[in-house]
Amino acid sequence: MMRISDGVVAEPVRRRLRRCFGLVAAAALVEGGCFVGLVPLLGALLERRFAAAGWLAAALVGLAAVAVAAGRSASARQRAVTSAIVASLQHRLAEQVVRLPLGWFGPARTDALTRLTNEAARMLAAALNGVVAVNIRAVTLSAVVWLTLVVVDPVTGAVATAGLALLVVLFFAAARLLRGATAAENAATERINGELLEFARQQSVLRAYGRAGQANAELTAALTRVRSAAAAYFRGAIIGSVAFQLGTAVFLSSVLITALLRAATIGVVSALTVIVLAALLVDATAALGRTGSVIWAAERTIAEIAEIIETPVLPEPGTSATTDDASIVFRDVVFGYAPGDPVLDGVSFEVPQGSVCAVVGPSGSGKTTLARLAARFRDVDSGSITLGGADIRELRAADLMARVSMVFQDVFLFDATIRENVLLARPDATQAQLAEVARLARVDEIVDRLPHGWDTGVGEVGSALSGGERQRISFARALLKDADVVLLDEATSALDAENAAAIRSATTALTRDRTVLVIAHRLETVRTADRIVFLEHGRVAETGTHTELLALGGRYASFWHEQERAQRWTIGAGIPV
Repeated sequence: MMRISDGVVAEPVRRRLRRCFGLVAAAALVEGGCFVGLVPLLGALLERRFAAAGWLAAALVGLAAVAVAAGRSASARQRAVTSAIVASLQHRLAEQVVRLPLGWFGPARTDALTRLTNEAARMLAAALNGVVAVNIRAVTLSAVVWLTLVVVDPVTGAVATAGLALLVVLFFAAARLLRGATAAENAATERINGELLEFARQQSVLRAYGRAGQANAELTAALTRVRSAAAAYFRGAIIGSVAFQLGTAVFLSSVLITALLRAATIGVVSALTVIVLAALLVDATAALGRTGSVIWAAERTIAEIAEIIETPVLPEPGTSATTDDASIVFRDVVFGYAPGDPVLDGVSFEVPQGSVCAVVGPSGSGKTTLARLAARFRDVDSGSITLGGADIRELRAADLMARVSMVFQDVFLFDATIRENVLLARPDATQAQLAEVARLARVDEIVDRLPHGWDTGVGEVGSALSGGERQRISFARALLKDADVVLLDEATSALDAENAAAIRSATTALTRDRTVLVIAHRLETVRTADRIVFLEHGRVAETGTHTELLALGGRYASFWHEQERAQRWTIGAGIPV
């Protein structure tokens, strides 16, 4: 049977499911009683006891009516409980997703989450509404018929018992084979999905540098792996199915031959009864073989959902600690994405309330990780980050997010209108407030240019807009939130002059009178920062103002002069001007 772990579906729904399956089993027992009633009915007919046969036939008709009514009632309850289970599962999944650390959400996991949410309803509806009920009926009916067979003729019953044991062994062997092949095929399919997406994204670069052929070869190799995994799956399915069918044929043949050999001993009536019961037993057990693959697929889907539901969440208190102000303090922060490989190693510095602190350094030094830890995308391995004197782990997630505005390099916009994307920060904002943040972030220029203005759709993840336009909208959203702490991953280095100017203007408006932690990529934008922290190899190498660090002549000064030389470089001559 299909296993559903306790954490996936709530206990009240599980009780309803058990009662529903109990009704299915009861209906199957009544149905089995009808088949058992065939034994005396056949005897009465063959012995010409027609009056007794009439009464037996009437009793069987009444029993069959009860079985049909019970079966219909079970089906109706089954559909209702299936809907409840799917709703319960999706509710649990939604509850868990909003509690998972933000660092959990990567592209692969997001795709898997979407797939599982969509698959769950289809898989469970197919499995619970049809397959599981069919199997419960098959097992119950098989048990009743088998017991009757043993009572009618113990010798033939013993042969049937051996045949059933063979079918059980074949069933579980096929299940093991198919489950392994299913896992391999799913892994290969997920991998090729990622490679296909990457292949599509790389087309412009691959073609520009004449490497499309190599990429095609790599993609072909990946597709070959998928075909091999699919072939292994179908081999497993075919081998399992054929083995079960052969076992069924051996089972039926053995029982029939035994019944014929026993006819002289047990009588013609009993022999005919044994043959009928054997056919019914084979039909009931064959249902298990026909539905196994659906159950195994549903089990895997539920197991994946259970894995998400059982993913540890970031703990949070019932009530947030009291904060004194909007200052941020990093104290001996150590963090790594993998054990024994810290990205940040003993980072300590302070960002006083109302000040601007810029974090600079080479790529891979841990700058963006630092900002994301401040927003509690993940928890530090050791050390602490405090907001207003309170460890952010002592604040409820909702309370922490209410205090913080985030603008990162990877801008995400919903597939909605410009207005809806900005109002996400404060749905009850007035038109005057909306117009003001639009002016400050220079979103008004975008709105005025577009035919539908504020009601223009931005497309999936903002694809209908340029990168600079998406960033302006994200700044307007952060301005409208009006939080007292701003985490800003500056991203003007790849923008054209107009958008870069707009983003600098929006940055000035966003950071005014707020506590700001900015990840700086272009050093000229942090000249006026109250404090600059230079990170290198996950450690704080230098701290100070722009003037102090230039005078120090250390790593920051070297970085500054390198950027100055880069800005004076020209393409034509390749020399400074």
